[in-house]
Amino acid sequence: MKTFALFLMVFTLFFHTTLYADEKKILIINSYHKGFQWSDDILSGMEEVFYNNPDITTNILYMDSKRISSKEYYDKLLELYKLQLRNHDYDLIVAVDKFAYDFLVEYYHELFTDEPIVFTGIEQFEVEDVQRKGLDDRVYGILERRAIPETIPMIAHMMPNLKKLYIVNDASANGDDSEPFIRQAMNEHKGQFEIEYIRQSTLEELEERFSKPNDDEAVFFIRFYNDKYGNLYKNSQIASMINKSALPVFITDTLFIGKGALGGKLVPIKNVGVATGEMAMDVLKNKLQPLHVKTMIEYQYQFDSRKINQFELSPHAAAKEFELVNTPPTFFEKHRKFIDAVFLISPFLLFLIIGLIHNIYRRVRSEKELRIIELQKNKHQQFIIQQSKLAEIGEIFSSIAHQWKNPLVEIATIAQEHVYSSAEQGDEQSNEYVNAIMVQVRYMTDTINDFQKFIMPSTQKTVFDVSEAVETMLKIINHTIKYNYIDVTIDTQGARNLKVSGYKNEFMQTLLNIVNNAKEQIKEAREAKKIKRGSIAIKIYNHAKKVIIDIYDNGGGIAPEQLPHIFQAYFTTKEHGHGIGLYMTKLIIEDKMGGKIRVSNTEEGACFTIILGNET
Repeated sequence: MKTFALFLMVFTLFFHTTLYADEKKILIINSYHKGFQWSDDILSGMEEVFYNNPDITTNILYMDSKRISSKEYYDKLLELYKLQLRNHDYDLIVAVDKFAYDFLVEYYHELFTDEPIVFTGIEQFEVEDVQRKGLDDRVYGILERRAIPETIPMIAHMMPNLKKLYIVNDASANGDDSEPFIRQAMNEHKGQFEIEYIRQSTLEELEERFSKPNDDEAVFFIRFYNDKYGNLYKNSQIASMINKSALPVFITDTLFIGKGALGGKLVPIKNVGVATGEMAMDVLKNKLQPLHVKTMIEYQYQFDSRKINQFELSPHAAAKEFELVNTPPTFFEKHRKFIDAVFLISPFLLFLIIGLIHNIYRRVRSEKELRIIELQKNKHQQFIIQQSKLAEIGEIFSSIAHQWKNPLVEIATIAQEHVYSSAEQGDEQSNEYVNAIMVQVRYMTDTINDFQKFIMPSTQKTVFDVSEAVETMLKIINHTIKYNYIDVTIDTQGARNLKVSGYKNEFMQTLLNIVNNAKEQIKEAREAKKIKRGSIAIKIYNHAKKVIIDIYDNGGGIAPEQLPHIFQAYFTTKEHGHGIGLYMTKLIIEDKMGGKIRVSNTEEGACFTIILGNET
């Protein structure tokens, strides 16, 4: 009996030894805590590799270095690990990110004997560091290279009008590793646009700083886990700040894609973990030489569809091939279960429904296209009617002008005859009176000629100078502006090219509508004793191959509830207004001259902005 028991014990020991002879144990030291998404994604990639190798067993130690990273803490951690690892043998050690790697190199000889080390996720590696510790015969690793130098020109391509770029990087040791790459990229683009580098801040300060929209500003987000006071932020808090940003936020890895960031050339973090797992397996099989360090240069162009639409940017300027996330679900995606159920019941019914949906879609699309054509046709007819009315007024005025010019010619002739006869008699006072008459006659004749040209509609598009058109329009209404105590200024400082293609007289009519509205507002404000003297400022300048005309007044502005309707046909705030002036203004600027017009309120009054394309 004793002999049988001894035999059974020896057999069991032999079987256990044989069964686990090929088992490999891997210790993973994670720089961060469980739930930290970046390292969790790394571990997920490694697990995919180890899952296919059943002889691999792993143990994970979490350092929690995002929350605590002092020398005293590491000393305590060292003592704890000595106790934990005292009776354990491992075939390989994996260090996840910088804190675990630095800790492992510093205290390796107190914790281990000859186990190889595979590091992952760090951005900089110095051979001298491992040589000083005598570890150059057992170190391997994966370097994570963020696409910092490539992302800044990518942002500039997607935003040609970029004037300022904010680069956000936290005050952690990881931030120190990224800093040289950031500084180098900043120097390469120095002078192209302003770059503000932010490391010392808080999440609340960043949220406030990026809360105001600006078409020529963007954010390049590297990381921001630790603020200037040492506080640690959760991924959800960072994602909330990014999502609230009124500026587009570009990133370098996949952590915040689909969570508020616009996107970029991204490091696929899980793939870094997969590469780490594969390297660990190669090290265990003795396939690699020591100091084999691989730099991950695998990237994915990914962009958030909602953010692309929000900021009106095109990813095609960044890459030929890219992936969109948060794309709106298609009809079939929304109703997948219903369609599957119907398909199971009757394939014929499914095709019938698809046919009906297609027909409805085509009908709706056709009706929409017809409505657009009809709207354009109506607008064109209204433009023709307006031109016809102007032509009728022009003909009437031409007839009146002709009648006025005859007496003016007679007056001028009489005055000249008197000048000649008075000159012989030497009557200086009479000569002065006659000369004054001649000046007024010439002024009246010039005014009639100018107004006659102004009132006649343009027959075709021409290239004209916007500044000259503005001055001509103001010259015609000079007296009514003057007698209403309004100061008018024109600022064209810095403008390079103010020539546009369009209908000059109709364009002057639009300016006249805006200036007349401003005049009426100023009269009401002055009568209500809100202002003493009126002011209309016209600023004309170039921006992005466009001609911009800003017309400001100090008449108190437009009621906020009226702003959305100000360009609608027959909408008026005046007792005897017809509501067609600003509607025709928008029609001429946008439909006939291909420009844009908008209105907003300033502290003193209204501001109309007209945007026209340069004629080069």
